Amino acid sequence: MQYAAPSPALYWTLVIALVSLTACRPAESPTLAEPTDWHNEVIYHVMPRSFYDSNGDRHGDLNGFVEKLDYLQELGVTTILFTPLYASEFYHNYFPTDYEEIDPEFGTKDDYLNFVRAVHKKGMKFLMDMETQYAPSGHPWFDESFNNPDSPNSDFIYYTDSLNADPAQLFMPLGTPLHTFRRWPDGEHHIAHLDLNHPRVRQWMHNYYLYWVDPNGDGNFDDGVDGFRIDHIMDDLDYKGIITNMYVDFWQPIFEACRAINPNLFIVGEQSNWEDFGDEMISASGADASFNFQLRFALTGADGIHDMYSNANQSGITIDPDRVHSIVLESQEKFTGTGYAVNFVENHDTYRWASMVEENEGMVRLGAPLTLLMPGIPSIFYAQELGVPGKILHHIKFDADYLPIRDAFPWTTDPDTPGTAAFHKDTGEWWDVSYHNTEAIHSLALSAQQEDPNSVWHLYRSLIALRKAEPAFRQGEYVPVALENKNLLAFKRVHATGEFMVLINLSDEPQPTTEFDFAGWSSVLGSIDDTALTPFNFVVLHHD
Repeated sequence: MQYAAPSPALYWTLVIALVSLTACRPAESPTLAEPTDWHNEVIYHVMPRSFYDSNGDRHGDLNGFVEKLDYLQELGVTTILFTPLYASEFYHNYFPTDYEEIDPEFGTKDDYLNFVRAVHKKGMKFLMDMETQYAPSGHPWFDESFNNPDSPNSDFIYYTDSLNADPAQLFMPLGTPLHTFRRWPDGEHHIAHLDLNHPRVRQWMHNYYLYWVDPNGDGNFDDGVDGFRIDHIMDDLDYKGIITNMYVDFWQPIFEACRAINPNLFIVGEQSNWEDFGDEMISASGADASFNFQLRFALTGADGIHDMYSNANQSGITIDPDRVHSIVLESQEKFTGTGYAVNFVENHDTYRWASMVEENEGMVRLGAPLTLLMPGIPSIFYAQELGVPGKILHHIKFDADYLPIRDAFPWTTDPDTPGTAAFHKDTGEWWDVSYHNTEAIHSLALSAQQEDPNSVWHLYRSLIALRKAEPAFRQGEYVPVALENKNLLAFKRVHATGEFMVLINLSDEPQPTTEFDFAGWSSVLGSIDDTALTPFNFVVLHHD
């Protein structure tokens, strides 16, 4: 017997229209804004170089992003998180050669300020990615002080000797000869630790972070960030025992100073130990959120690893519902009233979800409910909403090995279409394996998916709209539904405004639903059958 919601097409037409109207409403002055409950946000995580090119050089840029803000609103996301924007000789823009300048391939400082104002005019928020622990060769702090103890920049680099010949280095034990890191497309760099113990460096850092909060110092934050992502935040920098107690002594004063200007500033720390929930980091440093790596490990069936430099990339997953329930409940216990967990299934350091599930079409689609319907703040990595694949080529051999997971957003089926940010086109094996060079591009491209009502893109858009329309999916309690059948993941989201149940078939075979009594439940997404749920399918039910 089938149970279905009355007029589902009309329901979704009204829900998406309501959410779109709300998203397009002009933002109030940031200086008067009420504190944000970040459970109401949906983050869109982007490497801007790969997003949209406005000037024909194949590099995504700030002006191009402004052109695509309407697309993000149509999708339904509310907050934009960039990888770094500062000037760097690395394509991913970590390890800057100039912290204070915008990478010229992204645009000018005026382009940046115009971008932030445009985001705010759309009623959206912007988070800036920060990695301010290192300086590479090419940065004057390193170049002018190395082997030159008389340099005024010596204060900025942590040297272990009096001749400035032995800097503390990224990843390397103290006393290691100068190590060389390759970068794409060519070139080599040394990467040294900043001396974050030095009062001069700490003062510089305070001023640097404060600048981005209110660039023109007028007390109006229309041109200021809404928050920061702190890359690889840790208490003992690289576990060397030389720059310690950073949460309290270094990060907390910076966060407090920034909030003294804008109390609504939001700070998410990428905890250095991915096997940790990050709750202790939040408590000690004063950050607001951490990334829920534990949930991603559970959803991908992977063992926990320490960080991106631990080789645990694999394809093919098995999800254990009991493990998922346990992680979600533990996360809720750790973060209720004390911080936020940011949920994700892919980011700029991991395999794409589609590759984790070996591009199984059904499992690709399940990435949407697993990202958007769990408790926490959902984060979507750009083009995840299209189900694009991407694998790391080799493990920490060369930063180009990560280009396949940071590929150009496929606006159309042709990478030569103006606007496609295929900056690495025809440069090596990372381009050879690009989805732009496969037959799959004809179904992956946004232009194709927007025309297909059953596409992954439409699914993400519908679930974002559902999340926005129903407080249960943002604020509600998570209640596991314990089942004998471990091929089914089921949970409820319970709120004063309504009770919902999500039922997911994690297998490639129909799974019986005879454990359920569907009386009193109706479907708001998908259809329910009291005999079986089809392979890799899910339904969202509402209790009448």
